[in-house]
Amino acid sequence: MQTFGEERLERAKMGFALRHVPRSAMGTLIGGMVRPRSGDVVLAVVSRLGQHRRIEQPSGRRAALHVGDEVLVAYADRYAPDQYEAEVPNDLRKTQLVASGGIASAALSRSLDVRNATDLLPVGLVGDDQGRPLNVADFAMKPVRPQRDRPLTVAVIGTSMNSGKTTIIHFLVRGLSRAGVRAGVTKVTGTGSGNDYWVMIDAGAHLMLDFTDVGLASTYRQPMQQVERTFVELLDHLTASGTDVNFVEIADGIYQRETSRLIEAEVFRSSVDVVIFAAADAMGAAAGVAHLRGLGLKVAAVSGRITRSPLATREAERVLGLPVLGIPELVDPVAASAVIGLPPELLDKQALDAATPWPSVQPEWEADGPFSDHAAILTNEEAISTVGDPR
Repeated sequence: MQTFGEERLERAKMGFALRHVPRSAMGTLIGGMVRPRSGDVVLAVVSRLGQHRRIEQPSGRRAALHVGDEVLVAYADRYAPDQYEAEVPNDLRKTQLVASGGIASAALSRSLDVRNATDLLPVGLVGDDQGRPLNVADFAMKPVRPQRDRPLTVAVIGTSMNSGKTTIIHFLVRGLSRAGVRAGVTKVTGTGSGNDYWVMIDAGAHLMLDFTDVGLASTYRQPMQQVERTFVELLDHLTASGTDVNFVEIADGIYQRETSRLIEAEVFRSSVDVVIFAAADAMGAAAGVAHLRGLGLKVAAVSGRITRSPLATREAERVLGLPVLGIPELVDPVAASAVIGLPPELLDKQALDAATPWPSVQPEWEADGPFSDHAAILTNEEAISTVGDPR
């Protein structure tokens, strides 16, 4: 164990997943025969640049990485079919930066659409002044007990990552917030990253929270009791804040382990009023809606990247008998409220009259930027020639 000097501490680039961990709590570095746990804070040196060449900081700024930089990140498992499968190693061996939000883990496999992950050499676990390893769970928000009934709660679930879930909630929140509705948003599963967090804040969310706020750097491979507890705590925080409607994003696809088990859980089915399903094509929409209906969930609409194709949209509407919502419908508070069942009296008529109409032309469901679950994936050649950082 060694003291963590103030100058060295300030120089280290911190990942977004650690935004609740104050630097003032970091007093020591612990090396040797230690076994990291999910959520443990680690100081590491960048030894080789790969897919992630920037680290997303607590402020939202993406800081460029260089070989030799020291970073403060959290150990956690990752499940991302479009990027990496990774797990926490059992010692302080060389590891990888598998998410730009600041997640260190040993990569087990990767999509052929991404490069090898950036390599990290751990210096040691970060501890307090007494040498006790710090974990993001140590700085979690305390549970609350709402003194009011839970408002309308809408879950957004999809066929996979990048199916359009974040975009759906983003434009629902944008339209409703402009109509005076206090919209709360939470992402209850996934891997720590600020992309979705900042998107919802910018859209006008009354409150945005995710699993990192309640002590998890990632929900992958966490006990289901913990995942369910996380879901309940996050909903309770939104409700206690005075929201008129709660939106819940469930990461990845319906067959991912934690997602599958969560949507089957009684606590989920008893807390969620309606579901909007995100899909890329009519077959995925039909299969996903049938699966959710089989679990007893009420699916109100389909949306997502499927709406890039008018033909696929018509196919899904014909097969499912459900509305398929494009961005113009999502951002229209009157139309969206009717679909999800939000009481019309919550809409501020004066705000509606003053709002600028959304363009009638269907915008793109971007493959990168703020309107996607994940930033664009670069080819090897593009990654070599750019300093941009896909997550």
